[in-house]
Amino acid sequence: MTFRTKQLLDFWLGSLLLSLLFLPVRCLGLILRRDHSVARRRGCAVIKLVGAGSLFLAIPSLQAIRGQFPAGKFFVVGTRGITGFAEGFGWFDECWTIDDSGLLRFVSSTLRALFKIAWHCDHLIDLEVHSRFTTAFAALTAVRNRIGFVNEIVFWRRAFYTHMTYFNAQGPVYAFYDMLAGWFGLDRVAVASVYTAFRARVIAQPLPKTLALPPRYVIVAPGCSAFGKERQLRPDEWQSLLANAGLDGAAVVLLGDAADRQLCDAIVRELGQGYSLSGQLGIAQSARVLAGAEQFFGIDSLLLHLARALGVSTTSVWGPSDPATRLRPGVVEDRMYYAKMCCSPCIHVHETPPCCGARPCIPAALSGTPASPNTAATGVAVGWAVGPDDRTAHAVEVAYD
Repeated sequence: MTFRTKQLLDFWLGSLLLSLLFLPVRCLGLILRRDHSVARRRGCAVIKLVGAGSLFLAIPSLQAIRGQFPAGKFFVVGTRGITGFAEGFGWFDECWTIDDSGLLRFVSSTLRALFKIAWHCDHLIDLEVHSRFTTAFAALTAVRNRIGFVNEIVFWRRAFYTHMTYFNAQGPVYAFYDMLAGWFGLDRVAVASVYTAFRARVIAQPLPKTLALPPRYVIVAPGCSAFGKERQLRPDEWQSLLANAGLDGAAVVLLGDAADRQLCDAIVRELGQGYSLSGQLGIAQSARVLAGAEQFFGIDSLLLHLARALGVSTTSVWGPSDPATRLRPGVVEDRMYYAKMCCSPCIHVHETPPCCGARPCIPAALSGTPASPNTAATGVAVGWAVGPDDRTAHAVEVAYD
């Protein structure tokens, strides 16, 4: 299925399911009067369908939550790109894949995932913010505690979740992910130690014996998920950016998955140099290559977040998304090209960008001077949440190590 088809299914099929589920969910909630305390620890499932970069931003909080459950009782549910990424680093005890390559596979794999969650879990954390499908999926699992995000746009989610964290698309998304730990009595998220353990695991990752990397190299990662392709730069834009980057003789190595191969090859032709490893390495091996780079050049994508966590200095180009909402402060030295146009950010606010792919924000960003983000690490994040016994929202505070 194409990404546009998936969006339409999420809207129409998800809306139909929610309309059918609304009364049963509300009535059963009043009749059963279930205990929604989080003291039970039978198992917890995390659902994320699109955007492995967002999952990585949530990992510090999720690893803190994982420590509250018995060994073997922490799971992730997602499409193949999400579960493949999660399997590479051992953050979950099991990964359950929803196969979206075709409608029949999608239905059958969804039913299997529903059964597994209902059998093994009493908690579900929905990391998607706007998805109707994951909201209906969470309700159909019938788990005791369903934890999700709400805001003024998706207010209808309040009818289907037992524990709700308020989400602001214009705010720092990592902070809202970190606040999920508060539902389990945790008021501190150990970002530094999680990233230290991540770096150690990556460095220990073996590379193929046939892979011969240059002695000095920089990484270019031009691709992103199917959501928000407006983020991507054209080959000529990459050539212009790298020509002024001061590479000092370092070779250019391009990373991406198989879907990025055509774009990476076009960039190599435009540059007249470079090595494309697109589609040749798994995500853990790609991270190992990243760890040895002198610099990283990319866009808002998973590989950018991995490079920052690995301590590689980064140069990134933004426009359809706002770096202030995506980058954890105090992680690494960054240089960002970003033009705050009146329509930016768009891809995390609108289902379809109003420019329909024209993305004037990209050349506007590249014509400016790169800036450095706020390098001071956040001390305390403050947000709001509503639990099953709350009449009004209560404040949530998360501190960092």
